[in-house]
Amino acid sequence: MTTWHVIKEKYENDNTAEFGFGDCPRRTSYIAFSVKAEGRRKAMSKAKKIDPRLRFSGQFGDQLWTDAEWNL
Repeated sequence: MTTWHVIKEKYENDNTAEFGFGDCPRRTSYIAFSVKAEGRRKAMSKAKKIDPRLRFSGQFGDQLWTDAEWNL
């Protein structure tokens, strides 16, 4: 069994010069929760059962990393 971490991002944006007047939000990645599964697809399935709002596709989708990938 491998431990998989679900990585989500928090966006901070304001209409000020610090954020390019709304064009450049600050993105902060964090570990939402972890699941144990044998493979990536099974980990995605378990994670979606915990939080059905997750989406692992697209340019800004949620990410799924193992311990080995996280500590590179």
